[in-house]
Amino acid sequence: MENNKEEEAECHVIQSVDLDSAIEMVGIGKIHYYILFICGSLFTAVAISVTSVSFILPSAQCDFQMTSVHKGLLNGATMIGMFSGSFIWGYISDSRGRRYALIFSMLIDGSFNLLSSVSQIYPVLIICRLMSGFGVSGATVLYSYLGEFVNTKYREKFLCWMEMFWTIGIIILPCLAWLVMPQTFRIEYGFFLFRSWNLFTIISALPSLILAFLLMKLPESPKFLLAKGKYNETIECLKFVHRWNNNTDVKFPVTSIVAPDYVQELNKGFLVGLYESTIGLFTSKFKYVAIITCIIQFCSTTSYYMLMLWFPELMNRFLWYETLYTGFPNMTTMCDIVSLYKVEPDDIDGKCNDDIDESVYMNIVIIGFACIPTSLIVPLFVNKLGIRFFLGVCFFGSGVSAACLYVITSSHSNLMLSAVFESLSSAGISLMYCIAVELFPTEYRGMAVSIGSTFGKIGALLGNVVVGVFIDEYCTVPIVVACSFLIISGLLVYTLPKTGITSTK
Repeated sequence: MENNKEEEAECHVIQSVDLDSAIEMVGIGKIHYYILFICGSLFTAVAISVTSVSFILPSAQCDFQMTSVHKGLLNGATMIGMFSGSFIWGYISDSRGRRYALIFSMLIDGSFNLLSSVSQIYPVLIICRLMSGFGVSGATVLYSYLGEFVNTKYREKFLCWMEMFWTIGIIILPCLAWLVMPQTFRIEYGFFLFRSWNLFTIISALPSLILAFLLMKLPESPKFLLAKGKYNETIECLKFVHRWNNNTDVKFPVTSIVAPDYVQELNKGFLVGLYESTIGLFTSKFKYVAIITCIIQFCSTTSYYMLMLWFPELMNRFLWYETLYTGFPNMTTMCDIVSLYKVEPDDIDGKCNDDIDESVYMNIVIIGFACIPTSLIVPLFVNKLGIRFFLGVCFFGSGVSAACLYVITSSHSNLMLSAVFESLSSAGISLMYCIAVELFPTEYRGMAVSIGSTFGKIGALLGNVVVGVFIDEYCTVPIVVACSFLIISGLLVYTLPKTGITSTK
């Protein structure tokens, strides 16, 4: 009788299938939602890490005697780190593993954020923010890692849910800042000074460190393992996922995976491998798509970071003006108001004010909640309307909202447009990572996503420098640049092929 059962079980064992079929057989279950939770939580940690500097700027300006140019350089340091890191982490994820890249990038981000919390001189703070940016840039690998566990039918929906976690980070951050920043404690010991913004920085660093350790318990991406010719490890990964999803010890019916058309070499020097991966992408049949995605990433990310990291600063200036004046005589535009509240290097000690109005925290929370509808609508309807449709809506809509900043005359209008801009532009940037995962096959995916992100960070760096230089005297310049770039991004989206056409997923 037992022999009959064993023979029957063996009849249901499939000797060899391709990886996509094996992932289909695994189905969607608890492990996929857990991976989504871990990846999403890491994205929340990234949102907190990257945007925390927008609250640190006005709070630490007196300690470091920062002018608008200094603040722009501090923002820019983060972008320099993200620019250099995006390129490197892309290659590491394609050569050493998605999970490997994520763990080490998040550890670097958290560690240098902790170090920045006790920095006492401006150059040290700059270096810490640069290294934090280098680490956090590895988060782009999240989309490849998550997408390679999910079958084609559900992939776009899973990837689109990542935007909700970014929104959660945008909501948590001002709430955290609201609790910590107004505290007036002051710890001094000789040269060492520790205030509320230092504590805020420590708390902001913890999520990256905690989640990096949780990620160590998860397996490597099965598609990466197969691309490296690790067939046994691929089967073990699929068995792990199958066991979690079915909560059973029933044997996974696949005993071997069909070898892919490509198997990447494992033993290459870092620089040689980096060079060959980059050249390979831009000489492949996907080169046109790669160039277009890089341009879109550059334009959209430039606009996003140009405005979003400065919104708390701009709101603070708006509220300062409205507190001093009952109306807006002869000064009706935001740019006129912003130009009044500028700090000259020679006057910092005499008139420095590092208080943040409490309404600024509330406004940023409102902006975060304004992102929730977009974060819900996109994953629910992406299969029906397509990613390209939502990308076009997001970029054109945020471009119009950026243009309208020029004509606003009150802090309420500023808040409303900021909310629209954040909800649409952040969704658009997240969707670019989603569509890149769909457009490029496994052997190019990590590098393609990361090179696109690298171009985005180049733009973000330039954008922050532009804001720091022009915000006090010519604030029209950042507004025009942001609006134009977003419109360009929206137009270029429709030159991309529809998702799901790549021959190798």
